[in-house]
Amino acid sequence: MRASPAQTDAKDWRPTSYEGRSFLKRVRTRDTDNRLLGSDTSVLIAVSGGPDSVALLHFFLYLRDKLRLRIGIAHVNYRLRGKDSGQDELLVREYASRYDIPFFLARPHRAASSNEETLRDIRYAFFDRIAKKEGFDSIAVAHTADDQVETILIRLLRGTGPEGLTGMRPRKDRVIRPFLSTTKREVLSFLETERIEYREDASNRDLSILRNRIRHELIPLLERDYRPGVSKAIVRLASITARTRSESGDAPISLRMDEVRSDTSSFSRDDYLGLTENGRAETLRSLFRRLSGTGKNPSETFVREADRLIRSESPKIRVFTSKRLSIRVRGDKVSMIRTEHNV
Repeated sequence: MRASPAQTDAKDWRPTSYEGRSFLKRVRTRDTDNRLLGSDTSVLIAVSGGPDSVALLHFFLYLRDKLRLRIGIAHVNYRLRGKDSGQDELLVREYASRYDIPFFLARPHRAASSNEETLRDIRYAFFDRIAKKEGFDSIAVAHTADDQVETILIRLLRGTGPEGLTGMRPRKDRVIRPFLSTTKREVLSFLETERIEYREDASNRDLSILRNRIRHELIPLLERDYRPGVSKAIVRLASITARTRSESGDAPISLRMDEVRSDTSSFSRDDYLGLTENGRAETLRSLFRRLSGTGKNPSETFVREADRLIRSESPKIRVFTSKRLSIRVRGDKVSMIRTEHNV
């Protein structure tokens, strides 16, 4: 989309319409409810050039003076889409220059042969590195309510436990998601009303990517033929599940750890067998999140196979290795170790 920003001050931005102001105030109210932002803080904003991240940038421009924020822009150019990737970078650079915002760029060399999960790991590692180096308190990403629905459906299709049903959180460590209760339709309406320029990514239409098939095929099918309003219901499910798990305690590990490092833990098999089935599963998920270095939950296949290995009565040394972790059982000792593939 190409449009001419209707602004007079090159270093400032304000909404020009009642609808634009209303949108920003709604997002700010939701943000306040989740306690994501306070005054005199610093935020690194992930901006791809797409509609969601460009709207997020303008949300922070709106708040910059009000909350005395220090903001920066982080952009990752994977160079996977030829000239389009360059045009995305150029637009984001223009915004950084126009509004006097520090700009941080990554052009990873190994992105061309990477899948979606690896690309995500690359950009979050970059965001985290810049945030630590430059002293930003938070990293803001532009996930919307629509992204939340897609994420939960992906997890359901792949197999997930209660933790997976919580979806993405408004805050996780230093990552914040101010748009997580905001729909894509609201974002696009805001951009159109305020005549804000953004870029469209044609790869979002690539139906070989699971998320795109869910977005363009599965969700419209569910809304049309099965349950109108299913997207809102899934967002409510995530919110309720997250709140319930927060109130009950998030997967506490009930085992005494004999060894605890960033990439290794060990515990007693007898103690593990004394846990309930749910307790064993939650313990494995917690250890996976801690040791894998990703902060993500494992697949239910991993949980099932790991549990089966540990409960096996075989007297032999037993080993199970996944892409992220290796589990070794010798007598009463169970060791979980991050694999070299993930280091």
